[in-house]
Amino acid sequence: MDGLINDSERKIMNDCTENLLTSKSEIESNLIGEWKLIGHGEGWIPTISLPCGYIKISSDELIFEFRNNYIDTITTNKWEIEEVNTGMSKYFKLKVDSEYQERLWITNFCEQYMFGDATPVDGNMYLYEKVK
Repeated sequence: MDGLINDSERKIMNDCTENLLTSKSEIESNLIGEWKLIGHGEGWIPTISLPCGYIKISSDELIFEFRNNYIDTITTNKWEIEEVNTGMSKYFKLKVDSEYQERLWITNFCEQYMFGDATPVDGNMYLYEKVK
């Protein structure tokens, strides 16, 4: 199942989408802690198995550790939650000052999980679970 979203990942994502945190302040306070990458999906031609990822978030910085077949890095970043209003819908996204933004492209936040899923448009999905 390299690079494919499996049934348990899909269930977590669906459950999270049904129970999203709905305010910027609620998301910001819930993000403080440590998050582990537990799910990954690739776009239309999946090739890479689950990378390793870990995020530590404090009120003023985000430390991002990431490793796959091509990248092995640790970065320290400023972060914020940005409210995006498209006119038809409103959502929140994690905004960081990192060259690895794609792996931190998170737009769905619930109490125990956060994820971003761009697989419908040939992007990637990254699913993180709160561990501390």
